[in-house]
Amino acid sequence: MYLTSRRIAITITSMLWNRIRQVIYAALTAIGFVWTNYYLVQFIIITKGKLSLANFLNFDIALFIKQIYAYPASSFIGIDVSVAALCAIVVIVTEGRRLKMRLWGLYIVAIFLVSFGFGFPLFLLMRERKQMEVLGLAGDTQEEKTSPT
Repeated sequence: MYLTSRRIAITITSMLWNRIRQVIYAALTAIGFVWTNYYLVQFIIITKGKLSLANFLNFDIALFIKQIYAYPASSFIGIDVSVAALCAIVVIVTEGRRLKMRLWGLYIVAIFLVSFGFGFPLFLLMRERKQMEVLGLAGDTQEEKTSPT
C-alpha cells in the first residue's frame, strides 16, 4: 500500500513539473518569436525604408550577416548563438528519433527560418508533450481516443 501511494505521489509530482516546463517552454517560444521578429522588422525598416511584403521577401541576408559580425560584442553573440543552435540541432535529431516524434525536422527548419529563440523552445515544448504521451500520462492518449464511452 505504501509503495502504491508513493508511486502515485511521484507520478503526480512528475506530471506537475512536466506541465510547469510546458508553460515555460510555451512562453519562451512566444517570446522568442515576438522579440526576435521585432528586431528583424527593425532591420528591414532601417535597410529598406519601410516594412512591406516585397521588402521582407527581398531580405538582404548578406548585409544581415555582415552586421552581425560588425563589432566584437555582436560577433561574440553571433558565434555563441550559432554554437548553441548546432548543439540544439543535435539534441533535436537524437531526441526526435528516440521519442519517435513526428516531423521533428520542422523544428530545425524553424531555427533557420524564424529564430533559434523560437525553434528550440518549441521543440522542447513538444518533447515534453511527447514524453507525457509515451509515459501514458497525457490527457489525450491513444487508449482514451479509442475507448468506448
